[in-house]
Amino acid sequence: MGAAYSFLSRWSLDVPARRCWEEIERMLRADAAAPTWWPGVELVTPPSRLAAGEHLVLAVRSPLGYRLRVRLELVHVDPGRALSAASTGDLRGSGRVEVAAAGPESSIVTFRWDVATERRWMNATAWALRPAFERAHAHVMRAGERGLRAELEQGQG
Repeated sequence: MGAAYSFLSRWSLDVPARRCWEEIERMLRADAAAPTWWPGVELVTPPSRLAAGEHLVLAVRSPLGYRLRVRLELVHVDPGRALSAASTGDLRGSGRVEVAAAGPESSIVTFRWDVATERRWMNATAWALRPAFERAHAHVMRAGERGLRAELEQGQG
């Protein structure tokens, strides 16, 4: 049985929610060979469209040196607002991304992940390495926030 983790990340951005959603959608629909604004996250296989039942594959490079590969099935898409996915591969569980207006020119992007690790070495060492795995997740999320912020600022110029 995998080690369970629940993560919650909130990004506060000084752009309208519509613009945040557009950029997240653009990244998820990009050609797999295109670089993303999210350091450490590679879109291996993009979905053909953002709709329930579609699949995508992400590879996530941890700052600790390991890579996680996850296959996501979109289970719900509320265009412009949220998407939910079921995850298999190295992380089994579910995730949700929500984009909400925090004002006319600001937004909050919220990520929720409830997953269990599937890799044997991660499960065997979770008792000792859980804090390091949690810090690695926080690092990847902060890098994504910085990357999205820079992408959005560049697009305004």
